[in-house]
Amino acid sequence: MLDRNEILRYMGATTGGDILGDMIDRAEKEVIAASRPKHVFKHIDIAVNIEKGKVNLAGTDIRSRDLAAHLNGCNEGFLFACTLGVGVDSLVKRYGLTEIYMLPVVQATAAAYTEFCADSAQKEIETYASRQSLYMRPRYSPGYGDFQLSCQKFIFDALQIPKNIGISLTDSFLMVPFKSVTAVIGLSSDPTQCHINKCMSCTAKNCPFRKENS
Repeated sequence: MLDRNEILRYMGATTGGDILGDMIDRAEKEVIAASRPKHVFKHIDIAVNIEKGKVNLAGTDIRSRDLAAHLNGCNEGFLFACTLGVGVDSLVKRYGLTEIYMLPVVQATAAAYTEFCADSAQKEIETYASRQSLYMRPRYSPGYGDFQLSCQKFIFDALQIPKNIGISLTDSFLMVPFKSVTAVIGLSSDPTQCHINKCMSCTAKNCPFRKENS
């Protein structure tokens, strides 16, 4: 079900033999079995000020030139969050204690499954966009470019994430369970930027994912 090449990229590998393939198959079965995917999203108004490098999301100003460039042309969109649940964290911890050689495979597989579940949950937003004759921008998460990780707090409060899907936020703005995603998704009447994947819209230059997608 999961993209084998994506899992390999998360591991920092380019190819994998039969042994690694069997390890990935095992990890995929266990990660899916341990997961309890949940998601929540909320429609919001968006106002972009390119000159000031600022975006207003549902009445809250966010200073980020990268986010402003990404959402330029969007007047509405969604705040979004998704998680695999605490079971996957427990699975990763168990492998770290018992079968350390499997740990990077399990972590990479869990990361790939997180993206898969987020993409699946996003289908509801795609349906809304289609009905409104709008085009959906790729997910853009706190931590991308100059979109500060501290902006997690705004998304958490707006979506009531702890209450709705059970994710908590640490003092350093990291999420628990760790295999979780938050994002802003813009909708635009202009399809120009809406085909660009999230790697191409991110400013990180030294990421192995970007090399294939740029």
